[in-house]
Amino acid sequence: MTVHISDIGERGLIRKLRNLFPRQSVIGDDSAVLPGIRCPVVTTDSFFEGTHFQQWWAPPRILGRRLLEAALSDIAAMGAKAKWILVALALDPGMRVDWLEDFYRGLTERNDITLAGGETVRGKLMGITITVIGEGEAPETLLRRSSLLPGDNLWISGPVGRALDAPLMLEEIGGFEGNDLSPRGGNISSAGLEQLRAFLQPRAELELGGKLRKSGVRCAIDISDGLISEAAHLSIESGVSVTLDISESLFYDSVKDRPLSASASGEDFILMFGASSGLDFTAEGCSLIGRAEPGKSEVKVNVNGETVNIEKMGYDHLEV
Repeated sequence: MTVHISDIGERGLIRKLRNLFPRQSVIGDDSAVLPGIRCPVVTTDSFFEGTHFQQWWAPPRILGRRLLEAALSDIAAMGAKAKWILVALALDPGMRVDWLEDFYRGLTERNDITLAGGETVRGKLMGITITVIGEGEAPETLLRRSSLLPGDNLWISGPVGRALDAPLMLEEIGGFEGNDLSPRGGNISSAGLEQLRAFLQPRAELELGGKLRKSGVRCAIDISDGLISEAAHLSIESGVSVTLDISESLFYDSVKDRPLSASASGEDFILMFGASSGLDFTAEGCSLIGRAEPGKSEVKVNVNGETVNIEKMGYDHLEV
């Protein structure tokens, strides 16, 4: 028999989740009580059905893990450790309980993160706000957008462009099913399949962020709104000019023929970071993508050696 949220109510749902995930033992009081945090690093991300995801895109466990990793990416960009999450949910009472249970399995899949509490309210569409509480070393060692220096090289930690046309492609195949993410229908190339699976399964670069901090890197940002947009953030916050050298080798095969569009698509959840010219990160799977120079806060983009005009920097949440 199918059980819906309305059948068990808010308290019944909380009891069920606590029984299913006993490791999340700090849930239960009006507020979470956390141990002393040496250097708190906190971020919040909100995701809404119809804007940031659709329930039919993939199994709920995959969606839950995807949204978790997206939120954790901000902590990775600071070079900190993620410790706890708070989850605020807006739910339609008609939602199936088993769907939400699997969604929470994705949210709680990482053994290094503890669900410390949250809130549940009624909503016409599903919405989720994830607050991540992390811990850094000394504040002056954290990775900052404002620490890019003239002469620094710019690196990225993986391929770019996984979100370009992804919602449209998912609609064409009817989404995925199963833990192996098999298309429900339609036709899709192997390159397109690789892109969509990467889109649905990002991994926050928490380990790399820590390595960068320990190696002396002081500037980083996660690529959530687009490669060019994030480069502009670094340029503005650090008061330097940035040049990006883009080639097709930096992109997923399915989008490498549209490098500017892919650079503006966002939701890659990889790191862009600046490092002195004496440091090399190719062994960590990173790619050199540009450099910082003295000058006004501006971004210049070269594609295959030619300077191009930029029409779209990246995703803007409030753009009409």
